[in-house]
Amino acid sequence: MPEKVLIVDDDIDTLRLVGLMLQRQGFHILAADNGPQALTIAENEQPDIILLDIMMPEMDGYEVTKKVRENPSISQIPIIIFSAKNQVEDKILGFETGADDYLTKPTQPRELFAHIRAVLTRSQKSHPIESERAIRKGTLIGILSSKGGVGSSSLTLNLGLAIQKTENKNIIIADFRPGNGTIGMELGYTKIDGLQKLLSINDNEINSTDIEKNLVRYSPGIDLLLSSYLPSEAKIPATSKHYQTISQILTPLADVILLDLGAGYNPLFDPIYPNCDLLIIVFDPTFASINLEDQLINEFLNSGFAQSRIIPVLYNRIRADVMFTRSQIQEKIKLPILEMFTPAPELAHHANLSNHPIYTHQPESVSSQQFNELARKIIALL
Repeated sequence: MPEKVLIVDDDIDTLRLVGLMLQRQGFHILAADNGPQALTIAENEQPDIILLDIMMPEMDGYEVTKKVRENPSISQIPIIIFSAKNQVEDKILGFETGADDYLTKPTQPRELFAHIRAVLTRSQKSHPIESERAIRKGTLIGILSSKGGVGSSSLTLNLGLAIQKTENKNIIIADFRPGNGTIGMELGYTKIDGLQKLLSINDNEINSTDIEKNLVRYSPGIDLLLSSYLPSEAKIPATSKHYQTISQILTPLADVILLDLGAGYNPLFDPIYPNCDLLIIVFDPTFASINLEDQLINEFLNSGFAQSRIIPVLYNRIRADVMFTRSQIQEKIKLPILEMFTPAPELAHHANLSNHPIYTHQPESVSSQQFNELARKIIALL
């Protein structure tokens, strides 16, 4: 497979000329004419090397280099600064911000090729393990419910614990519901403002350091990004870009990342839904919940989401005399139900009182075994 070179320059003629030269040498070319676009392409495409100009509007090459080095998903990508700035101070600043090499314009094509090859060779020899980790992409699973009160947060937490236990995976559970977060409250935490702190930062300034210091270690292999249950916290003016950036930075930090996306469809999460490897939609066996489940499934199917990536899970927490049967539900929503939980209201109640999830409160319970089974099915789908 040809090595990918990301060329970043605000001069279109330079992009075309250098891109054509490198393409003729067998490289696969990616191009960006500004810093923010370069960072997005680097995260999405994982180039083997970045060829970077310094003098660009909005974000210069030094700042781009710094942001690359701060982002764990792309921090190991080698960078060659390729600039007309030729003073010693310029070069020193380039190396201090994290560049691997500095080459001044104009230069002969053979010199450019030699520098690229040399940096690629050094990178492969010096950081084979780090490079593999840097491009590792964890599995991103979005979890939402057909309506409020169905128990999607409880399912998110217990499923994460089950995946960690049965599959020995590193897990991050992120509560994306500011002002309505319940995961931290149910676990008895008093400091549950991690998400709010991140949403208070400008969306283009959030980095991996910010996120890692707001993760809470719950148990070996389980980290939490908690959201407050205080209604006032919902007033933070967050944007879709905030949530997109947070989810992108979270993705390489664990094997599986579970996002609690709340009830129903939320336009704020439009950039996140397509990036989810699976969407689990939780509902209960009531008329309203089943109909809303059907509407949600159709919404995602109509937007181009693959049917195989939509996972209905029936989470039945309360016993009732009148409930729809599995076959009746199946006929309505058309997609197969991956798991159907039997009600255990007493267990759920006592688990909440003890500030423990069902899964750890009674590991041998039927509910815990059902979470194990769901965990195995989810992993098998990935």
